[in-house]
Amino acid sequence: MDFQIKKLILWSKEPQFKPKEIEFKTNSVNIITGASRTGKSAIIPIIDYCLASDSCYIPVKTIRNACSWFGIVIEVNQKQVLLARQEPGLQKSTDNMYIASDIEVEIPDVPIKNTNRDSVKKFLDELSSLTFLDIDAENSNNYLGRPSFRDLMAFCFQPQNIVANANTLFYKADTTEHRTKLINIFPYILGAVTPDILAKRQEINNLTRLLKRKEKELLKLKEVSEKWKTEVNGWLAIAQEFGLIKLDASNDLSFEEQIEILTLISEKRASDSSILNNNIEASSQEIVALRKEESALSLKLSSLKNRYTEMRQLMNSIEGYRESLTIQVERLNISRWLKSLTEDDETCPIFGKTKDHPKEQIDKFYTNLIKLEDETGFTNKIPAAFEREFENVKSEISTLTEQITAVQKRIKLQSQIRNSAAHEKYTVENISRFIGQVQYANETFKSLGTDSELILEIEAISDTLSNLRTQVDESAVIQRINSAINKIGAYAIRLLPLLDSERPNDPIRIDYQNLTVVVSGQDGRDDYLWEIGSGSNWLAYHISVTLAFHLFFNEQSHSPVPGFIVYDQPSQVYFPKKMAARENELELDPKLENDEDRIAVKKIFESMSEALKISQSKFQIIVLEHADSSIWGDIHNVNEVCEWRGNNNKLIPEEWIK
Repeated sequence: MDFQIKKLILWSKEPQFKPKEIEFKTNSVNIITGASRTGKSAIIPIIDYCLASDSCYIPVKTIRNACSWFGIVIEVNQKQVLLARQEPGLQKSTDNMYIASDIEVEIPDVPIKNTNRDSVKKFLDELSSLTFLDIDAENSNNYLGRPSFRDLMAFCFQPQNIVANANTLFYKADTTEHRTKLINIFPYILGAVTPDILAKRQEINNLTRLLKRKEKELLKLKEVSEKWKTEVNGWLAIAQEFGLIKLDASNDLSFEEQIEILTLISEKRASDSSILNNNIEASSQEIVALRKEESALSLKLSSLKNRYTEMRQLMNSIEGYRESLTIQVERLNISRWLKSLTEDDETCPIFGKTKDHPKEQIDKFYTNLIKLEDETGFTNKIPAAFEREFENVKSEISTLTEQITAVQKRIKLQSQIRNSAAHEKYTVENISRFIGQVQYANETFKSLGTDSELILEIEAISDTLSNLRTQVDESAVIQRINSAINKIGAYAIRLLPLLDSERPNDPIRIDYQNLTVVVSGQDGRDDYLWEIGSGSNWLAYHISVTLAFHLFFNEQSHSPVPGFIVYDQPSQVYFPKKMAARENELELDPKLENDEDRIAVKKIFESMSEALKISQSKFQIIVLEHADSSIWGDIHNVNEVCEWRGNNNKLIPEEWIK
């Protein structure tokens, strides 16, 4: 994204002083050079704070005591935007912010709050055209939430503690929250996952939930249908006993045919009944047959239950026996060690030389140990045939249970009529009551059993899901991720030989799931960044890789990542410090000790200049440095912004300090 820093602005707490402006050049390497304790390292926290960070990391005391507001002017889409934020005082941060936008924005004498941090965050999200969809719509976890502009700062800042760090490659990736979020949004940042894919993923998640709900509804309807299949025979038998229908016992009716007959029954009247002797006899015979079937099923079920119990007891016995053997093996296991000690010496290491020959006793213990181990191995696994038979028994029990339940339901249903008082059994009133029950049952079945619409809905949802999953080809996403990673690696390999690296020609790979660099040696071994020694190597990989990312972002048709990166004192690995010295004894303006270090530092700026050349000067680099222009003065496209050396030449003017 064409988003670069044009100005950094400080407002004094004393109204008589004008704001201090530091102007940067776009599409160039900008250098602020100076001695220690001049305020260089506050530049990154100031820019970050004005870009709506959650906390203020601007150094306390001098800087925060002197300033009332901090601001930056960004140049984006051929216009300027001023973002200013109030100094938080004793608070962790403040939400008080000021925003102004114009072709050339005007700097106010004192900003007056006209917005807040949340609004600025939304503005920046929209400015970078970030998706408002979550990376994973199924999870409410913040780590899988939508990408935000704040997440993109990982690629824009390399402070002192990061720029030559063996364990952390990106800004704030040393905290679990930022690290996890960055890993999750990486495919989106690389352009492998587009907003369209995120939208379709969310639609897939929504449809999957809907499909599960519809399938549960269908399952319930099927359960109702199965219940009716059990009961409908009973209804038909009673209707035949009352003479409302006549069925041929030899005909095996389908369920649909049974429902049609039930519908006919519901349309009859009590006067249509014809109580016949044959019907009553047939009904009585059916009850007898059902009782006989129930008894036979019960006998089978009882036999299977006993078999299941015996098999379960055998399995428990085997388990208990195995545990017992294990305990014995553990107790005898010391004999293995004792035997190893006596192999070359007739003297027992425990008892010495005795007439009882303890060595022979140890051999006996060891022999028993081997036998027990063999037996333990033999009982370790239950034979497959036994397990198969055990599962068959369980399955048969389940089937018989369902069958006996169905028979008992038919017996119970028919008994509801037959258990009526003797004088009511075949009366017109009782027959009318039965027809009313059939009518109600038939209407209920029609309302619940008509699942054709639901089946069509499920089929339509399944077809849509299948189509969406074809469009969201996850294997293609992985290919695009790998392609992007390879391009970034190629850029880094192109820049690495320009830097002070011990392995300039070894291929490197970005491991985005661990947020680090993997270097492949000629011997075939892969080394992670933290496995490679020397601060100069870590620095070389940090600079080459972070610049490679910006080269990659620059070539995308649209990347949400801002087109600037700030490095804080990358040459620090070449400036030795006497760590034992007190702060007031440290050299304020350290010098490079030899020509070799000067050459190494110069390579840093040459690699940055080369990166801009590759990109055709389409992003911005800001460097905060001890090294002066004698190192980088003759390098193309390098612009000195400030040199903070000498009296009253710092970030904060002396007159601002009380």
